[in-house]
Amino acid sequence: MTFYYLQEIVMVYLATYSGVLLSFAQTTDQYNLNTLSNNEGIDNVTSTESLEPMSGVKSTALPADCSQREKNRGQPIAKSSSRLRKCCPLGENLNIYRENQSDSMCDNGILKFEPDVISAVLFDNCIEDLEIETILPYDIGNPCNSSFQYDDEEDVFFVLQDGSLLIIDHDNESYTVEKNYCLDIDKTGHLFAFTCITQVEEQIAFAKVVMVAVLMLISMPCLLLVSYLHLTLRLLRNLHGLSLSLMSLCLASGYFVHSVVHIYEIPNTGFIGYVVQFFILSYFCWYFCICFNVLFNVWYKLPCCIQLTKTWATINFVCYCLIAFTGPATLVALTVQKGLPGMPSYFLQGLTESIRESQRYFIPPVSTILICSFLVNIISFFGFQRINGYAQAEKNDTAGPSDAIFDQQKYEDVKKDAKCVSLLGIIMIISWLFEIVTFYSGSNSNYLLLCDMVNGLQGVWVLLIFLVVRRRRTIILRWWYDRGSHKIEGTELQELDKNVNQI
Repeated sequence: MTFYYLQEIVMVYLATYSGVLLSFAQTTDQYNLNTLSNNEGIDNVTSTESLEPMSGVKSTALPADCSQREKNRGQPIAKSSSRLRKCCPLGENLNIYRENQSDSMCDNGILKFEPDVISAVLFDNCIEDLEIETILPYDIGNPCNSSFQYDDEEDVFFVLQDGSLLIIDHDNESYTVEKNYCLDIDKTGHLFAFTCITQVEEQIAFAKVVMVAVLMLISMPCLLLVSYLHLTLRLLRNLHGLSLSLMSLCLASGYFVHSVVHIYEIPNTGFIGYVVQFFILSYFCWYFCICFNVLFNVWYKLPCCIQLTKTWATINFVCYCLIAFTGPATLVALTVQKGLPGMPSYFLQGLTESIRESQRYFIPPVSTILICSFLVNIISFFGFQRINGYAQAEKNDTAGPSDAIFDQQKYEDVKKDAKCVSLLGIIMIISWLFEIVTFYSGSNSNYLLLCDMVNGLQGVWVLLIFLVVRRRRTIILRWWYDRGSHKIEGTELQELDKNVNQI
């Protein structure tokens, strides 16, 4: 363990960069290398190896340690939650001069980001390096609205064991410790640090967060009821019903985890954030599968009078499961690979590029899925028009295929399914537009809370849709009035007859 002047570590650091040494000498002529040992200043700590080239420095002129100085009250302490703040996602480097012709400050990286972390004890203008190897996990993104920029050619800065940034001032007379910063390298290998002038503040009060989280919990029983009805009622337990049931389960699961995390203020980074991201993405993917199922029926199965066997229906359902689960799993894997937080954009506002960057595998994919689903619904609409034309032509015995015979009951079922899908799509698109407005708005108005409340009650809207459609409402009400009744089957009658005869 060794102790040195701050001037000494700065001159050792600058000796590595001769170009910087010139500029340093112009501004601080009174501090030159030949007289460094005679100047009284601030002590600093570096490893012995970095100071060996400085043979002209007399260690006898320096204090033995920092014990003569007063220890700072606030000391950097490494915790399990300590993180090094990296500006760009993993595998990407800074794009300081916007060479990629975009507004993004990051670009695909060619250099590996491996900053050194020191373990130190801070005194009054003195730093004691414990020379303990420390490795910190990364947090991704710049937390600043506006920031100062430092680079390793002109400035001296280190990362402490608690993840904070130690910056040695230009006059070498003091140092500062920044908690709100980010660090990264560009394609030339130069290290840059950005410290906050103004930091992003929480835009949604905790009481509002709890209110919306409670609304999500209210949506849960509605979603679970929709799922239960489509799994248990025989008339609803078809390919469309099973898909709708899993879609409701995914949204209920995502809402439950999301609301519990915010109500109990559980850290939402890491695994739990990726779980919420997976369930919410699966919800939207299942909706696309339901839309495609209507399209498949109206353009292929109905016109061709095809009735899928149980085996083919199972294969069809498995294909939908693969689409609805592998797609979100892939997006979550990409999120993990980039080191981005997985928590969806609910309760967030994209005030900085960092926050907007964290949603690159949530907002754009969901928007794409909803657009594709809308296009599929439009194509299905023209499919229904085509079938109506065939039916009218056959009814009037005019032009059209003479053998066009449709299963009228199947056609009505698909028509009612399409009506539910269309209403559900309207609710989902409106809710998602509200979410986009909330995320990209820079204000803290009350109408943003209303938008979040609409999203939180999405499960209630889903249940109401099935009460609006007459056929489904009739099936559900019939089940409600007949619940608890038991229909005696023929085999049970035979058992009863045997018992009577024995008596």
